[in-house]
Amino acid sequence: MSETTPGQTPSEPAAEILGLGEAPAGKSKKPLIIGAAAVGGVAVLAAAGTLTAVALSNAGGSPAEAFPASTVVYTEIDLTEAKGALPTLRKLPSLEKELGLEKGEDPREALFSNACDDLDFAADVEPWIGYKAAVGAIPTDTEPVLAFALQVTDESDAEVGLPKLAECGGSESAWAVSDGWALIAETDDDLAAIEKAVADGTLADDSGFKKWTGDVGGTGFITAYAAKELPDVIADAAENGAFDEAGGDLGEEPMGEIAPLPDPAALADTVRSALKDFGGAAFTVRAEENAFELEAASSMGEQAESVEAGTIAGTLPKDTTAVIAANPADGWLTTGLAGSGAEDQFTQMLGMTPGDLEKLLGDSFALAAGEIDLSAPDSLDLGIKLDGSDTAAVEKLVGDLTAGFGAEGIVSVDSEGDVTSVGMGDYGKDLLADGGLAETEKFKNAVPHADDASAVVYVDFDGLDKVVTAEAPEAADDIEALGQLGFSAYLDGDTSRALARITVD
Repeated sequence: MSETTPGQTPSEPAAEILGLGEAPAGKSKKPLIIGAAAVGGVAVLAAAGTLTAVALSNAGGSPAEAFPASTVVYTEIDLTEAKGALPTLRKLPSLEKELGLEKGEDPREALFSNACDDLDFAADVEPWIGYKAAVGAIPTDTEPVLAFALQVTDESDAEVGLPKLAECGGSESAWAVSDGWALIAETDDDLAAIEKAVADGTLADDSGFKKWTGDVGGTGFITAYAAKELPDVIADAAENGAFDEAGGDLGEEPMGEIAPLPDPAALADTVRSALKDFGGAAFTVRAEENAFELEAASSMGEQAESVEAGTIAGTLPKDTTAVIAANPADGWLTTGLAGSGAEDQFTQMLGMTPGDLEKLLGDSFALAAGEIDLSAPDSLDLGIKLDGSDTAAVEKLVGDLTAGFGAEGIVSVDSEGDVTSVGMGDYGKDLLADGGLAETEKFKNAVPHADDASAVVYVDFDGLDKVVTAEAPEAADDIEALGQLGFSAYLDGDTSRALARITVD
């Protein structure tokens, strides 16, 4: 870090960048009381959508410049990437009202003023606070420590404003301002260790960080990263007793006796075993025209490619309101429950082993909902489509369950070739045919990677308008504004990818 850096000035006024009306008008290290209101404020601000009369500055690079390359978990918020979200957010009436997304208003002022009655936002915060923030976990010899970074647009003003923000907090912290960032840690020792590590290399220059954030298309307005070393750091922390206090707190809760934390050594072994092939990960949230996207990428070692979930989802009826489809790996449920002690409870509850249910669901399956009309529950279009299942076993299970609940005749089982369907009334028959959902513009726009997906989720909010209007009229305007939600998980070489997308009409 350099000794002094001139203050940075936003390159364009808010009015020119966002068209929202008038724009808002050396190194030190000291122990301070910096509470969540001071550091988390910018994070909450961004997560809540502070995108209005804010002069967004591209100066200062990325907060990753303030963290060492050894950082194992990192989350960055960059409001300079968020301005494109404004027109989309304004289509959601309750959100616009809740977040104060009115022309000429600056929600930052309300946030910081509400955090502390004695704080003068215009004098104490606005002159120096930037539009980027980050939090990261940095390993030490014992356990990881947290650090926060806030973008500083004027370092001399930050020297004056940070102590005033500290009065709103309640815990002692240490901080340093340089190179356009305020770096904040819990103690002087933590801060000194982090600064020493930064001198050996920054996260922004780390090859793993650049690879994974690059794999998700670069940073959006929220970006998170996990280093490949994370499992070992968690395991080491467990062995050093970092989670002992959490285990004690859990033991006092009602669920503590049912699912107590394992001893530190066992927890460490479990983490190392489960994540032995972990090679790093990242996700980013970005705004596009009439849509928000969350894209994720990770490496979990060699995986078998499976792409049938999108195929089976695409054969559902065109008027499908919601679907969850999967093409799970062999032994997915058995492996997931192994060692948890839940296998016996599972078998007692369903009368079959996890392996039996895996066979029953076949190679791929899709849970589907068609038209939803709560005023006529007997005619609800609900069902599941199974590819490669044992039809006789499905008929037996459905017969046993409906008899047990006294619901004979309500649910039907139909089959054609390798496809079996279970549905309310006649809906199962509708599921057997190729209904053409994959050819609709709604589905293609919401789930662009369906053809490659091993898991798909799709919701058409247009099909929920009547239900929400009748049952929750206060949310009707927002549901009417929403278009579709789509999610797909797919394999790209040795990289696992996921894309979640929500559109607005």
